[in-house]
Amino acid sequence: MNTSRFFLAGILCLNLLGAAALPQATGNQAALVKQSSIVFAGTVSQLGTTSFAGVPKSAQTIVVRVDSVLKKPPAVSLKKGDNVTVEVKDPSAFRDGTQATFYTDGWIFGSGVAVKELGHELRPSSGEASKPAGADEKAQQQAQEQISDQELRDRLNSADFVVIGRVTDVHRWTVPKSATPHRVSEHDPDWHEAVVEVQSVLKGGQVKGNKVVVRFPGRNDVAWVHSPKFEKNQQGIFCLNRDQASGVPTEKVGGRQVTVYTCLGHGDSLPMSDAPRVRALLKN
Repeated sequence: MNTSRFFLAGILCLNLLGAAALPQATGNQAALVKQSSIVFAGTVSQLGTTSFAGVPKSAQTIVVRVDSVLKKPPAVSLKKGDNVTVEVKDPSAFRDGTQATFYTDGWIFGSGVAVKELGHELRPSSGEASKPAGADEKAQQQAQEQISDQELRDRLNSADFVVIGRVTDVHRWTVPKSATPHRVSEHDPDWHEAVVEVQSVLKGGQVKGNKVVVRFPGRNDVAWVHSPKFEKNQQGIFCLNRDQASGVPTEKVGGRQVTVYTCLGHGDSLPMSDAPRVRALLKN
């Protein structure tokens, strides 16, 4: 599974030969990227059908072959060559072979991915040169970085702690009998716990002890699609908030009771390569 940075489409065709230049991202484009959980460039392969069982078929559902993934949550498995079901707003805007950048939100996840369109931009190769098209990935990434910096800054500001650490253990959490009962639904999180060995604290002062418990949903359900999933020996940067979701805010580790934290939002778990960026944003 390839995890890409957020990309923003936005070039304008300048003449009949298809020469193009990248303008500043419009407010509408920026809003679309911010609203979307999944953005990808793709080619329409089928109309009025779906890519996997379990997705309601209608005149508004189309199948799109992914050409490149521009933005997605880490928990979503999506890569070039995959077929995605898109519930579009206006089916008449598409035909077999139409190439476009799709701004979407997650809908159904099973043996495949189904999304709902928030907006799209046709690409010149689909014969719609007068409409905005997808920029090359380098330009998209540069534009997206400006937006994601602001989103990441918001995450950092709202976190109780920001730490660099390594996951030493992952296990399913057994809810204690004394816990406040919670209503079980089809979106039940199936809580798991990761024990994180804290190597340094970037925000929030000193963490008691050198290990913290991070509770996270084990399911890839659409309700938890933005939530990071943890693996043993994973090393990275973690934006931690005191647990207010599971109903049990403490856990016993090494014979003592410790505060439990959560990482529930996209951008709350970052690779070590983002450390310079995170440090710079925390200084500003």
